[in-house]
Amino acid sequence: MSLSQISGLSDIIPDVEKFIAENGMIDDVSHLMEDESQETDHDQEEYCKPLLVELYPPEQPLHLTNEEYEGPFNFEVLVLHEEKTPWEYSTKLNKIYITQNLKFPMAFSVEPRPKNKKLFVRLTPVFSQSQYFHEIVHRCVMHQRPQDGSNKDLPAHVHQHVVRCTNEQTAYFGDYTEGTRLSVVVPLQEPQHGTDLIKEFYYFVCVNSCALGMNRRPIELVFTLEDQEGEVFGRRVIAAKICSCPKRDRAKDEKEFKRSQVPSGKRIKLDSDKRVFKLSGTIIGKENYLHVLKVAKDRMAA
Repeated sequence: MSLSQISGLSDIIPDVEKFIAENGMIDDVSHLMEDESQETDHDQEEYCKPLLVELYPPEQPLHLTNEEYEGPFNFEVLVLHEEKTPWEYSTKLNKIYITQNLKFPMAFSVEPRPKNKKLFVRLTPVFSQSQYFHEIVHRCVMHQRPQDGSNKDLPAHVHQHVVRCTNEQTAYFGDYTEGTRLSVVVPLQEPQHGTDLIKEFYYFVCVNSCALGMNRRPIELVFTLEDQEGEVFGRRVIAAKICSCPKRDRAKDEKEFKRSQVPSGKRIKLDSDKRVFKLSGTIIGKENYLHVLKVAKDRMAA
């Protein structure tokens, strides 16, 4: 039997004898072929990786906070709400009320639009109350099940996320089982002709009342404008409640908000007493400080 008939090499290499003479005996050839096969498999593995994710910001938001920040590009986030929409938006509370699995539009505005800089919008849900802010907002166990209809044909890591986006370029980052924040990142598109707004559709796949999930704790949606390095160029915050009766819950919350407002009190006749007094003291907590300051200003202006 000639070398050209060994292991079917003639199907791959036309002149086997010449190839072996130049590259070594058959054992050496098999090693060469094995190495080449391994390199090919490695190349395929690299090709199958989600390469687009490498062009996105870091998986975890940098210095996450719920403090508003307009930034150098006047970043704005708008809830597009009309009278007959199936969700509710309270301008008094800056809060959206919506049912599960209902898609709603959000609009983003950037002015001026920076040149030669790719920007992204990250949505990170957080708990509103400071004692829970460090905890990760994630779906309940029941809604995370693969059998849940909302999880069909989706990667397992997406099942954890409370909020999703319809944009096909959406990246879902984080894993609460590993202690990392869950966030949704989309590239900031160019606005359509005739408008300065960029519109994206989001929807929730869990509700606030779900046990072993949000567990009736209020949440906020932190929108950050970022570049590929994760540097934040703007931040906007909108409260959200996912519930079965948005209209009822909005009316209830606005009523409680109105009731909690501090009354103006009686008008003080400053013209009869123009003495100036200095007040010093220590107030614990920023919210308490701002509340005391507001009450004092209201009394002085009354």
